[in-house]
Amino acid sequence: MQARIIAVEIFQNVILKKQNLDEVFDIKAGSLSAQDRAFVRMLVTTTLRRLGQIDDVLTHFLTKQLPNQARVVYDILRLSVCQILFMQTPEFAAVDTAAEMARFYKKEAFVKLVNGVLRNVCRQKESLLENQDEAKLNTPDWLWNSWEKSYGTAQTRRIALANLTEPATYLTCKQDADVWAKKLGGILTSTGSVQLGRNAYVPDLEGFKEGAWWVQDRAAALSVQVFGNLKGKKVADLCAAPGGKTAQLVCQGADVDAFDISANRMQRVADNIKRLGIHANLIVEDANNIEGSVLYDAILLDAPCSATGTIMRHPDLYFHRTPDDITKLNKAQYRLLQTAYRLLKDDGRLVYCTCSLQQQEGENMIEKVSDLFERVTIENPILQPFVTKNGDVRTFPFDQMDGFFISFLKKRCK
Repeated sequence: MQARIIAVEIFQNVILKKQNLDEVFDIKAGSLSAQDRAFVRMLVTTTLRRLGQIDDVLTHFLTKQLPNQARVVYDILRLSVCQILFMQTPEFAAVDTAAEMARFYKKEAFVKLVNGVLRNVCRQKESLLENQDEAKLNTPDWLWNSWEKSYGTAQTRRIALANLTEPATYLTCKQDADVWAKKLGGILTSTGSVQLGRNAYVPDLEGFKEGAWWVQDRAAALSVQVFGNLKGKKVADLCAAPGGKTAQLVCQGADVDAFDISANRMQRVADNIKRLGIHANLIVEDANNIEGSVLYDAILLDAPCSATGTIMRHPDLYFHRTPDDITKLNKAQYRLLQTAYRLLKDDGRLVYCTCSLQQQEGENMIEKVSDLFERVTIENPILQPFVTKNGDVRTFPFDQMDGFFISFLKKRCK
């Protein structure tokens, strides 16, 4: 009961208050056992991923909208339907605990309705799902339309279906990735990342405290691999948090200045760098305000973006992003690209990347700054399967990684 009540609170904070799932989860579920934490996490994320289907199911059994004061009852139904249809929870447990939760929230008048709806779902669950278009139902129309315009219907459907799956955890190793894959019972991927099992609790794994590796999606790890040899180069990481790419740059031999506008996020970078036993110059500063005579051999710009390529990992983004966000973020991306131009040496190289599937934040943005930068050929053979006809890197969730855009650029000398 306690775990399910906390799941309701987390779900409502995400949906109604537009709060970040990871942050709310850490606050609300911190007191639970490891087993209950895992259950709550899976319940909330699965409900968010499948909410379109769940709401479609509920329309079959709710003849009218519940009153505002019974909103919590509707959300109890959503989480309970998720357990019945998608989580193999015993049906009696899902139904009985839903009724108990309604009583806990002093909604006794709705207990009969909760029991009736959920028992009907149990009886009809196969037929309820068989006619649903799960890809379309669970994807906001504006996102589906934008992806369809960029990638076509078939590709959009593959993206949407991939976003319904639970992602793997990936590690980047300081060295000997093959050795660590064997030690941790993982798989060494074609891009050099180590893939762990689905239920791995990272802080308990061998090598974590020793700083032998760090958690980083394999798509994010590709951006630094674009640079090639950085030994002895002066490099700026303009939006450094959470620090995985900063660590990569250092491990490739660069002298790194890492910037981030947020002191809280930079503390996370500092903690990771300390655990890994490496050094970077950490500077809390808006990159656009950097002044001085230092020019950089190379710059990594992992720009603020809509993060629609990470929905598989962060399904709350479906409910937090709007088309207006893309317009606002485009302005920030363009300004940071202008800053990168100013901070680069005349022969300097720039890697621009976003964890977004929106072409406005990727391909279109590179065209917008074509007077400042020209593309450099990406030569790393590991990256070739993901290189587009324009010479950029584009990955998708169905590649078993985050959706990323990466462009390798050279400063145009005026």
